Amino acid sequence: MALASAGGAVGVAALGWVLMSVSVSESSEERKKPQLGWTVAAAGDALARLSYDLLFVLRGAGEEPGARIVFLDESAGTELGQTDEVWDRSVHTKLVRRLTREGARAVVFDIVFRGPSKDPAVDAEFAEAIAENGRVFLAAALETEAGVNARQQRVEPPPPALRRAAAGWGLITFRPIDPDHGVRRIYAGTDQVPSLTWRAAQFLGAKLPATSEARAHQRWLNYYGPANSFPNIGYDRALSEDEVPPGFFRDQIVCIGGRPTLGSLGLGKDEFRTPYGLFGEQFITGVEIHATTLMNLLRGEWLRRLTPGQELAIVLCSGLLLGGGLPWLRPTLATGAALAAAAATLVAAMVLFNHEQLWFPWLVPAGLQSFTALGWAVGARYFVEERRRRKLLEAFGRYLSPQMAGRIADEDFDLTPGGKEVTATVMFTDLENYCGLCEKIEEPQGIARLLNTYFTRTIGHILDSDGTVIKYMGDSVQAVWGTPLPDAGQARKAVRAAWRLHTASLEACEGHSLRTRIGLHSGAVLAGNLGSAERFDFAVIGGPVNLASRFEGLNKYLGTDILVSESVRAELDGEFDTRPLGLFRVAGTKIAQSIHEVLGPSEGAPARPWLGPFAAGLAAFQRGDLDAAERALQAASEARPGGDRPAQFLLAEIAALRRAGLPADWAGVVDVARK
Repeated sequence: MALASAGGAVGVAALGWVLMSVSVSESSEERKKPQLGWTVAAAGDALARLSYDLLFVLRGAGEEPGARIVFLDESAGTELGQTDEVWDRSVHTKLVRRLTREGARAVVFDIVFRGPSKDPAVDAEFAEAIAENGRVFLAAALETEAGVNARQQRVEPPPPALRRAAAGWGLITFRPIDPDHGVRRIYAGTDQVPSLTWRAAQFLGAKLPATSEARAHQRWLNYYGPANSFPNIGYDRALSEDEVPPGFFRDQIVCIGGRPTLGSLGLGKDEFRTPYGLFGEQFITGVEIHATTLMNLLRGEWLRRLTPGQELAIVLCSGLLLGGGLPWLRPTLATGAALAAAAATLVAAMVLFNHEQLWFPWLVPAGLQSFTALGWAVGARYFVEERRRRKLLEAFGRYLSPQMAGRIADEDFDLTPGGKEVTATVMFTDLENYCGLCEKIEEPQGIARLLNTYFTRTIGHILDSDGTVIKYMGDSVQAVWGTPLPDAGQARKAVRAAWRLHTASLEACEGHSLRTRIGLHSGAVLAGNLGSAERFDFAVIGGPVNLASRFEGLNKYLGTDILVSESVRAELDGEFDTRPLGLFRVAGTKIAQSIHEVLGPSEGAPARPWLGPFAAGLAAFQRGDLDAAERALQAASEARPGGDRPAQFLLAEIAALRRAGLPADWAGVVDVARK
C-alpha cells in the first residue's frame, strides 16, 4: 500500500500541476492550431472557465449594480424613425440633453461614431450637447489589419469635433473573448489608448494606476447578475417625458448601446455568454459588459486570480494529500474523504470569491484531482485487497456459503486462531421424527436427496436474513447472527428466518412433511477461528450456544415449533406475536430461563381466544394455585382447535405436582432433565 500511496501522490500532484500550469501560461486565443499539449491546455482552460462560472451560479445575483442602460434596438428605431443601421446623431443629441437636465452622473456611449455626419450642423449640435453635459464618454474602435509582415492594430477614434467636446474617449474592444464566446477578463486598452470604461472610471474618481504597465495587469469581471440585471429602458422611452420613472437617471451612470433583435448568439450581434447562462442559452449584451466593467473599476470590485505560484502550491498539496492519503482508506471512507476534500475546496473558493474578490480554478483540485485520487485509491485497494480476499474466501468457503464468505471477505477479519467476545443470536434447528423418515425411506440416495433439498431450503432462509451457517449436524443446523459481521437487528432477523423455516416446513419436501423445531437465544459468545493455524474453523462457543440447543429440544415436550429466550423476545419490537410459556431449567443449567413461543407476525395476526385462558393458567401455576391453573389451562386447550400443546404440558406437570406434593420453595420453575 505504501507504493500505491507514493505513486498516487506523485501522479495526482503532477496532473494538477500540468493542468494548472497550462491554464495560466497563455490565453486560449493564442492557441490557434493543435500542437503538442494543446489538448491538455484546452482541458486546463475549460476547467478554469467552468470554475469561474460556477462561482457566480452558486452565489446568485448580487445587489443592483448602480447604473442605467439605454438600449438601441429595432423597436426603438422603428418608433424614432431610425431604420438605417447608423442612427441620425440628432437623436443622440436629444438624449444627451435629456440626461443633462436629469442630472446623470456620466454618459457612456457604447457606439462608435465613424466619421462626420452628412450635415455638419448635426455634429455641431451633438458636440455642443456633449460639451454642455461635460461628462460624456465616447467609444473608439480597435481595427486589426493585415500588414507587411504581421497583423497590425489601428485605433479609429471618434470624429475630432466630438472628441474635443467629450470628457474622454477609449476603446470598446473585448479581449480576450473565450472559446465559448464569453468575456471574463477586463480589457484596459493598449499601451497608448485606454479602454472606454477605464477613462470613465478615472474621470469619476476611481483609484486606478496611470501607467500602461499597471493597466495591463489581469483583472477579472465580477458580474452582478445575469442579463438585464442593470435597470434598462429603450431609447424611444428614454426620450419620452412620460415613459421615464422620476429620478431614473439622476446621479446615475448611463450606458448607451445596442441590443440585438435576435436572442441567440450570432456573429456581429454584440452578444456574449454570461456565467449565469452556464446551463442555458442566456447571453449578455456588450453594453451590459461595459457597464459591469465600469462599476467594477469604479468600486474596486473586480476579481483577482491567485498567482501562478499560489495555484500550483494548492494543486501540489492537494495531489500529495489526496493521492498519497486515500489509498490507505477503504473505498467507502476514501469516497467520503474525497467528497469532503472537494466540498472543503469549494467552500474555500466561495469564501475567497465572496469576501476577498479572489478566484482560482478550484475544479482542478476539487473535481479532477479528488476523483482521480479516489479512482487510483479504489483501484490500488482492489489489487492489494484481492489477495487478502482470496485467502478469506478460501478459509470460509470450506464450510460457508459463497455469499457469506464474500461478505466476510470484504471485512477486516482476522484469520489467526482465537476469538473475541461478541453479542450474537444463536439458532439450532432439528427435524422432527428424522429416524422415522430414515426407516420409511429405505434407500440412502433417497435420504440424501431429501436432506439436500431440506438443507438448501433451510440455509437459503438463513442467508437471506443475513445469518451465518456454522455447521451441519446430521439433520440439524447451527446458525448465528451478529458474527462475524455485527448486526444491530440480529434477533429480529433470526426470528424472521425461523418463521420462514417454519412456514416452509408446512410444504411437502420430496413428497414428505418435514416439521422443523427451532430454538433461539441471544447473549455473549466467543466467536472466531477456533481451529488451528493449519485448519481454519469458524465457530461460536459459550453458554448461549448451549441454551439455544436446549430450547430447540424443549419444543419436543411443549409441542411447539419456535422457542426463544427473553433476550430474543425483547428485541422483536412488536414485529412478531409471542406468548410466555413459563420458567424452565433445562439440562446442564442451574438458572431458570423464561421461554417464549413465537406465534407469527403481528401484522394481520388472526384472533387467538385461547391466549387469555393460557396466560391466566400460567400465572396461577407459577404462584402455586393448581386448581385455578388447571381450570384455566383446560379452558385454553379446549378453546384452541386440536388442543393447545403447551397447556397440555402444564396440565401434565400439575398432575405430577399433585402426586408428589407442591414443594415448599415452589417458584413456578419447570425442570427439564433431558434435551
